Amino acid sequence: MKYIQMADIFGVPYKQQITLKEKVQKSILGGISSIILILVGFAYLIYVMNQWINNNILPKSTSTMKVDNYSEILFDNEQLFEFCYWKYDQSQVDPFRMKRNILTPIGIYFIGGIPQKPFSLLQENQKQSAYNTTLMSVDNLQLIQNSNFNKELNATKELMILIASCNETLLNVGYECASKEEIEDFFKSSVNYISFRLNLKQYDPYNQQFEIVKKEYYLSFDYEIAQQGQLILTQTKATIDTGIIFGKFDSKSYVYNAQQVTSSTSKNFWQTLLVQESYLNLFIRLDPMSYDTQIVYPKLGEILAQVGSIINMLMIIQYAIYHYNERILDCDFIDKVLKFYFYDYADLKKSKNKIDQEACQELIQQARKKLVYTNIIYELSRIQLFLLNYFGRNLLEQTHNLGLSAKGDNKPNCELYDKFITIPRNDNQQQNIQFDKADFNLLCRAKSKTLIIGNINNNNNNIIGDSGRIFSEMKSSSLKSIQT
Repeated sequence: MKYIQMADIFGVPYKQQITLKEKVQKSILGGISSIILILVGFAYLIYVMNQWINNNILPKSTSTMKVDNYSEILFDNEQLFEFCYWKYDQSQVDPFRMKRNILTPIGIYFIGGIPQKPFSLLQENQKQSAYNTTLMSVDNLQLIQNSNFNKELNATKELMILIASCNETLLNVGYECASKEEIEDFFKSSVNYISFRLNLKQYDPYNQQFEIVKKEYYLSFDYEIAQQGQLILTQTKATIDTGIIFGKFDSKSYVYNAQQVTSSTSKNFWQTLLVQESYLNLFIRLDPMSYDTQIVYPKLGEILAQVGSIINMLMIIQYAIYHYNERILDCDFIDKVLKFYFYDYADLKKSKNKIDQEACQELIQQARKKLVYTNIIYELSRIQLFLLNYFGRNLLEQTHNLGLSAKGDNKPNCELYDKFITIPRNDNQQQNIQFDKADFNLLCRAKSKTLIIGNINNNNNNIIGDSGRIFSEMKSSSLKSIQT
């Protein structure tokens, strides 16, 4: 039990009473300052907690670039890209129309560098773009990069988009290609562009959701010269911690950015693969370089620590209040001590006379010196030596056996007490006293059994005298000092 008690971290030191109801000096100024600090701190706490609950405090975000020898991404419920013909004039014709088709958008997957079966991106009931032209995309797009050529993993999978001349084998039943004259007139009548929109993502820390950001590219194509390009996608893996006290992690991979590289080539460059001319081709692939992003929202402990740091800054005012209260306590304590000694000290302090004021200040300085802790010990040592010299060692040792009755009977009937109080020593006895080193602890608390002073024998009522008077004076004096 002793060691358990020693482990108590809530122990409190003893505080001496300043007055009967106070152990710590307090003041009105300190109370007003404390109330202001509490109100300001509480208001700031409410403000910060409201900002935190509404996600208005931005999370900490760290992003690290790394190299992935293998990565893949699947777009099953969303579209990575969309493209359409940019028709800037109403007289222009949509080349991707199903009837009398001029240009056919074709998709080809390359798996491990080997082209797969081409497929048409034209479908019935397709969406219309803002230019009132056919809007095309690829469903269930899957891209894989295996830069280390690890055979235990899936091979690299890339997608190539080609804008080629009409291919009837890829058209749906009931649709045909445009005539050669219509195709030639299409290229001669206007400048031709493809609006290619890439759906990138970014994380919104306020609503804790991913938002789609459309990045648009304009790709030109011509009847004589074909354009060839690569669209290299940069992937990001985000780990988001939204826990309040402990970590609550959620991971998601998405396309963060893209780089485009273009060049010119012949329109017959892919003719051996497609058996037809192509005016624009675009490779879409994953970049081995990716980003690892850590997004950590502030925890409750961080919010409370932030509030605590601000309150600590406001608490600088406490040093001024401490000094003020210390000054009040010092002056009040000195006044009480001087009143114990000088009955006219109050009048002396109120006096406007210069001599009285100087005398009062001199007494205050002397009282400060008197209240120094080492000086108090010194005065107590003088009292102890005086008692030892006056009463002798034997009587002082016997004081450890003295005590009072808790029943309230103050009448002493002890011969020892009678001798200790009433019998003075003569001069010869005083001169024979020799102080010893052991006298230093003579009045320390003894281990002997206390002798109770009280009316043990009711027949000894006649022994009251001066000792009873001294006891009553001691009692009244103690009560007076407590009340003040």
